Amino acid sequence: MSWLEVIERLTDAVNVALEVGDWSQVVTLTTDLYTAALHIGDAEFAELVQDLHWIANDALVHPVEVGRLVSP
Repeated sequence: MSWLEVIERLTDAVNVALEVGDWSQVVTLTTDLYTAALHIGDAEFAELVQDLHWIANDALVHPVEVGRLVSP
C-alpha cells in the first residue's frame, strides 16, 4: 500500500470518528496520519492534522465544555 493510500484510509477513518464524536479514536488516528503526512513531505497537511489532534485531545480533557459547544 502506498503512503497516499494510507493517508486516504486514515483520513476516512478520522472522518468517521469525528462524525460519532469518538475523540480518543481521533487522537490515535491523527498520530498515524501526522506521521504519514510527514513521510510524503506534506508539512502543511501535517500541521493541520496536528491541530486536529490537539483539538481532539482537548475534547477528551474538557468533555463538558465540548458537549456544550456541539449540542444543538
